[in-house]
Amino acid sequence: MKSIRENLKKLGVELESRYLIYRTDEKTLVVPYYHIRTVELKGKRIVVSTGGVERVNMDMPSEEMAMALFEELLLYLERVYL
Repeated sequence: MKSIRENLKKLGVELESRYLIYRTDEKTLVVPYYHIRTVELKGKRIVVSTGGVERVNMDMPSEEMAMALFEELLLYLERVYL
């Protein structure tokens, strides 16, 4: 069975030690964790808001995968502030 991180990487999401990488067909976004102000879980979508007006919308194929990403993001954000 594949890990959550391997499944997320196939969907274009990589969780590094200090930043989030999100790849789509058009662009690649890199967001440092310390710039993230809020993370919202909305069904199959994760919305990451930074200190400015930037928002990153990440659509997942299922609510379970969205919840897994949400929980992983919370763990990484917690590590930044410990």
